Amino acid sequence: MNSRKTICSLTVVAAIGSAVLAMAAHSEQLPARSPVPFSAYDQNGDGVIGKAEFDAVREQRKAEGRPMRNALSFTDLDQNRDDKITAEEFAAAHSAQSARPRGPGMGGGMQGNMPEFSEFDLNKDGKVTEAEFTDARTARITKRLQEGYQMRGLANAPSFEDIDTSHDGAISPEEFAVQRAEHQKQMRQ
Repeated sequence: MNSRKTICSLTVVAAIGSAVLAMAAHSEQLPARSPVPFSAYDQNGDGVIGKAEFDAVREQRKAEGRPMRNALSFTDLDQNRDDKITAEEFAAAHSAQSARPRGPGMGGGMQGNMPEFSEFDLNKDGKVTEAEFTDARTARITKRLQEGYQMRGLANAPSFEDIDTSHDGAISPEEFAVQRAEHQKQMRQ
């Protein structure tokens, strides 16, 4: 392994380690994740959830560092479109959500979270250098850790050299697409 690749790898490992330690310290302060009950949304106790009540709870949870990326939207819950959510609508929508199959290709897994070439082409010149690759990957890993994702499989993540199959010091959109397709194929197996 050449010294540049070693330094690059050590930089990524150090950034990941720092992010993991920061998340561990932060997560000790957070309560366990659980669905928000109807009563927490119905702040005025009138038996229905208005849009303002709904948005206030979502903003509060977001400010507390508790993202709700899998949570149903107001529109999902307001089944009769009368701009208020009843307890029955709330329960029915959550029952339907929990009954949905989860897993790769079925609304679960990482399929919707695959990075795009543009996320790595930081200077938008149509190619990804090793420095851009390292910076973008580190930022993505840090963000995903902050969102609460478990980062399994990092040891198996392809290196810059693995993706740069032409060995010209840059990843082209085509090389990126080939690697992405290979990853998706592995996820389906």
